[in-house]
Formats: sequence, C-alpha cells, structure tokens
Amino acid sequence: MEEKLTYKEAMEQLEQLVKVIEDPEHPLDQIQAEIEKAMELVKYCREELAGTAEKLNGILEQK
Repeated sequence: MEEKLTYKEAMEQLEQLVKVIEDPEHPLDQIQAEIEKAMELVKYCREELAGTAEKLNGILEQK
C-alpha cells in the first residue's frame, strides 16, 4: 500500500469496496481488482490493530 492511510480511512475504503463488490449490477470482470484492493486493506487494518494491541500490552505491563 503506497499511501499512508489511517485505520479509519482504510475501513471507509473497505466499506465502499464491499458495497461495490456486492452490487449485482457491477461488472463481473472488474470485481477481481476490487477484491485484491479489499484484501490489501484488510491486511493493513489487521497490521494496524496488531500494532496497537502490542503498544497497549506494553503500557499495561509497565504498571
């Protein structure tokens, strides 16, 4: 992922992609690219959540 997104921005983009993918009028030949982008966003969000969890655990262990 080239641009640095916030978690919120990534989730918003992911929600929009899901709407497009689920639209029965959306051309089937374009879905693959959108699914690939959605998978990148899911990976990014998981990494962000994991990093946040690590930071919180570190803070909690200090107390």
